[in-house]
Amino acid sequence: MNFQKVYQNISRKIAESNGSPIEYDLKPYEAILQEINGLGARFEHLPDQALQHEALQLKVQLSGKASPDSILTEAFALCREVCHRTLGMRPYDVQLLAGLAMYHGKLAEMKTGEGKTLAAVLPAYLQALSGKGVHVLTFNDYLAKRDAEWMAPVYEFLGLSVGYIQQDMLARDKKNAYNCDVTYATAKEVGFDYLRSFIAYSPDELILRPFHFAIVDEADALLIDEARNPLVLAGNIRQQPHNLSAIARFVAKLEPEVDYQKGEYERNVFLSALGSQKAEKRFKVNNLYDPQNKTLLTALNLALQAKALLHKDLDYVVKGEQIMLIDEFTGRIVEDRKWQNGLQAAVEAKEGVPIQIEGQVLNSITLPHLIHQYPHLAGMTATAQLSADEFADFYGLKTVVIPPNITSQRIDHPDSIFAHKAAKLDALVTEIKTVHQTQRPVLVGTLSVSESEEIAGLLAQEGIRCTVLNAKQDAHEAEVVANAGALGAITIATNMAGRGTDIVLGGKHEGTQGQVRALGGLHVIGTNRHESRRIDDQLKGRAGRQGDPGSTHFMISFEDHLMQKYDLRTLLPKKYRDLKQTAPLTQVGIVKGIAQAQRVIEGQMHYMRKTLYEYSAFVEKQRQILHQERQLLLQGASFTGALKEYLLNQYDRQWSNYLNDVAQIKEGIYWARMAGKMPLHSFWQQAGQAFDQLQHALDTLTEQARKNLLEEKEWHIKKPSSTWTYVVNDNPLGNEIGMAIAGNLGLQVDFFSLPALLVMGMVRKWRNKKQE
Repeated sequence: MNFQKVYQNISRKIAESNGSPIEYDLKPYEAILQEINGLGARFEHLPDQALQHEALQLKVQLSGKASPDSILTEAFALCREVCHRTLGMRPYDVQLLAGLAMYHGKLAEMKTGEGKTLAAVLPAYLQALSGKGVHVLTFNDYLAKRDAEWMAPVYEFLGLSVGYIQQDMLARDKKNAYNCDVTYATAKEVGFDYLRSFIAYSPDELILRPFHFAIVDEADALLIDEARNPLVLAGNIRQQPHNLSAIARFVAKLEPEVDYQKGEYERNVFLSALGSQKAEKRFKVNNLYDPQNKTLLTALNLALQAKALLHKDLDYVVKGEQIMLIDEFTGRIVEDRKWQNGLQAAVEAKEGVPIQIEGQVLNSITLPHLIHQYPHLAGMTATAQLSADEFADFYGLKTVVIPPNITSQRIDHPDSIFAHKAAKLDALVTEIKTVHQTQRPVLVGTLSVSESEEIAGLLAQEGIRCTVLNAKQDAHEAEVVANAGALGAITIATNMAGRGTDIVLGGKHEGTQGQVRALGGLHVIGTNRHESRRIDDQLKGRAGRQGDPGSTHFMISFEDHLMQKYDLRTLLPKKYRDLKQTAPLTQVGIVKGIAQAQRVIEGQMHYMRKTLYEYSAFVEKQRQILHQERQLLLQGASFTGALKEYLLNQYDRQWSNYLNDVAQIKEGIYWARMAGKMPLHSFWQQAGQAFDQLQHALDTLTEQARKNLLEEKEWHIKKPSSTWTYVVNDNPLGNEIGMAIAGNLGLQVDFFSLPALLVMGMVRKWRNKKQE
């Protein structure tokens, strides 16, 4: 008897009975599955025309008084048969179980390679029969187009239309796609189109239908990792009062530890007394810290952050004449993502590329608030359990764990931990050479562009050829990943290989699949642990798909980015902190310390997202109120022609000013903590007062318009000459705990946590001195 498995099952049952957000018991779905399988034989023998007639009958039933539940088994059985006929793929029972879970508004956890794309078709088909539209939200434009075109034969056979959204589509083409029964799109692009509806001046400009049902693919990436990055619609040029290039040149000459110093965890940087004096002399001001020099001081601080805290090929790459941000979780370049509050321009000045206009924010929404617009929601991902509490708290989604169709044969080796980076790289190259000699394919997952290129260079010195896939080559991602499982292949990749791709053993050469399996399948090596264990698990999931053999091995050092960023060495027992050995460290205390540190970091990030959500939720309620009022004005007939446009423009201007006021309140909210007040309550009070002023101004203008008190010359409308969209990389540098407590979403020093950090630093220095 496997006592460990028995213990695990008992623990799960206890957890479920206590309201766990994770469901392991699939019996309720299995009963429905048996009914679906019972109908399978009936549909198997029907000709195509008869199947299409059955599909039409289901649509007619649903258009009457029937509920989707009443046709559930017939719809799933019919869809399964159509998948088999049109795609040559008959959904497995586990895929049907996942589809049932999603239909019932759950988040299905399916391991990599288990066929999430096909599983989503089943609930999407049933929900689309209502005619209200279904959105399948994917991770990028490539996947949206691929999945829509791939699954289109199923939907079209069943009498439904399918479309997809791309970033560069014309508005009329987007409108046609959104009017389809099923629409594949990125959550980001749906969000931008939703924001554009706020600045429409005619009903014809509205391209979105009311939201109905969404299936979120790669749900942890979209709903958690991207949750703190607001989508922004901007317009109206803002002039920069200072020469940022001159400031960048000045800052470039400053010396660390002399002219500026970094904070305890290298997450903040500030001028020293000497650095401030140099700045005053260079820019000809008496006191840099006078209120009248606030904009200069801010520009200097941003330039200093760009110099000392943001690194080329780790945080961003320079492509052409543009700064392109790299996603910290995937290693991908993120199109249209920018840092806010002047930091983007500071990095552009640092790198000597043209400085882009930041503009004035016209509207903004976070992905969690966008997702909440859907009355019905479901999701799927390979890694959900570690974030199940957050899915339940934020989105009301319970996680249903779907077993693999074939039991995994993947072997996960224990981490090899090294005292320093050089020892890790030596061992890494040795392992790659050893495995490559057997012709097994190897995938090396790295954290940064620079690291991927460094490892490729070391292999080249050994005469070993490899393929590098990082943020600089993202356009070829699908092609490279498709061949990463080929015999003898070595692929060095940033974490971009972990999302939306499928590595097939043998690659393009299907005849070698058996040979690769016999050798042990794909071997995955991770060169860093990440802030979230989910990211580590995503990388592991590239090996051992659908019962294939495979193995994984993480090789890390105390000089890795995560270790230094959070100063994890200090969490270890003193005797392990300064080891210089080249062999892997095997002490149990080290392994446990790193695992505990990851859990603590995950907890911090969860708390930060929760706090940020509480702030943004208040603004979101205000946005909904104003949007409803504006839509009534847009659709109504109370005002005709120029006067209506004037009032619509006033709504836009007042809301934009309100968002600017809210940003200012956030940046100064830490003073509420120092005054003994609760920052969140203080924010609610101040933002509420600002919104009351906004409503009063709009009410006055509307009343004046009703009474014909506005002169025609006042109707002059100043629309933005152009608008653009981007994603804010919210607070990439600030201390998470202090920022979450104080609510400071900007990039300035966190004044609440600073005294505590200073005290901690003094205690640590005293303790170290005493030990010496």
